[in-house]
Amino acid sequence: MGEDATPREAYIRGRLEGLNELISILKDAVTGDKPVEPNTVVKTIVLHISNEMEEIVGEMKEQHGESHPVLRKAKAESDRMEREAKAIEPEHEAEDIAPMVKKNVESADDLMKSLMAMREEEPK
Repeated sequence: MGEDATPREAYIRGRLEGLNELISILKDAVTGDKPVEPNTVVKTIVLHISNEMEEIVGEMKEQHGESHPVLRKAKAESDRMEREAKAIEPEHEAEDIAPMVKKNVESADDLMKSLMAMREEEPK
């Protein structure tokens, strides 16, 4: 943490880095040789990522404005991921949900990189 960082900036940075680590763990799980199991764990992690992303986007809107394209995209993707995760049932076959989960993990990973890059931008 730089000496110039305020406690709020440090807090947001910590949340971004923690969420990024969760995404990396899930990304490793879905790109492995074995299907993702159990579905309830995947659902929980995806919902956690979606909820954290929603909160981070809300906080970053205060600094960068609601119309920032990265924030709008993050909000839309987060909403989509949440809907899809809520539709996962324990009885679904892992092979059936793996493509959707993999797509969501890749999307979340890309969005987190964009949000982390925004962190370096000057607020408007």
